[in-house]
Amino acid sequence: MGATLPDDAAGWADQFQTRLNEREAFERAAANFSATFRLLVTPDERYDGEPVVFTVVVDEGAAVVAAGHDADADYDFTLSGPYTAWRALLRGEVDAAAALTGGDFEVEGSTMRLLQHREAVAELVGAAQAVDTEFAY
Repeated sequence: MGATLPDDAAGWADQFQTRLNEREAFERAAANFSATFRLLVTPDERYDGEPVVFTVVVDEGAAVVAAGHDADADYDFTLSGPYTAWRALLRGEVDAAAALTGGDFEVEGSTMRLLQHREAVAELVGAAQAVDTEFAY
């Protein structure tokens, strides 16, 4: 059964972590990569609610945490964008690389480090797209 965004953000995060850890390609690509990501869904013309924040901790080829906002986390990377852009990305309607490098998303953190681990980042996006996601808006 799927999760609805933004209403069931916790359920979506659980499914995302499961999908990520099922991916052998992610395990290989992230074998030497540890980072804490903040994924931020911001309100826009389609969704005018509160921002939705996910914390994703990757440690040596596994997603050890995928949950709601962790105020105490020390984030290495933040990926933020409006609800409509996240919806398009998760549905596979836009090219992930283009969306993340010049589209509606803002990326904070070391671009060089992300490029060094681009296969792991691609697997993160692929796992997010593999979650059975319904959209409330």
